[in-house]
Amino acid sequence: MKNFLKNFSFPLKTAVLILSTLILFIPVIFIGVLGPDKIITLSERIIRLLFLIPTFIAMLGFIYCTLGYHFQILRGDELKLRIHFESLNISFTSMLIAFFVLIFVFINFAPVMLNWILVFLAAIGIISYLLAVQFVKEKYH
Repeated sequence: MKNFLKNFSFPLKTAVLILSTLILFIPVIFIGVLGPDKIITLSERIIRLLFLIPTFIAMLGFIYCTLGYHFQILRGDELKLRIHFESLNISFTSMLIAFFVLIFVFINFAPVMLNWILVFLAAIGIISYLLAVQFVKEKYH
């Protein structure tokens, strides 16, 4: 199994990533097409399947892309690997600082927003990683 993953090139990563994102929104589109009044009359079992199947397929696509990008980075040259690791370090540090700040702000000023902390952290992590890649590339070029 280890040799199979080592030699597997994970083709169509970008297409799978885009398709998985679209599949993730199928329940929302389905609810919009049918209308909330018809969704309420559906059985609980059908509604669970409506959410379970597309999210499961999207999850498999995201895992495929994550493994593909991981092995692509590991197979790259040392400079790309160093840029990636430094960017991850900056992104993780930014997320950790933002996490503590958001907990302080939300507990004291908006306790209801604590449910949204992972959404904010995901956005902060993605944006800080993308910015960090650009800054670290400038450092080495």
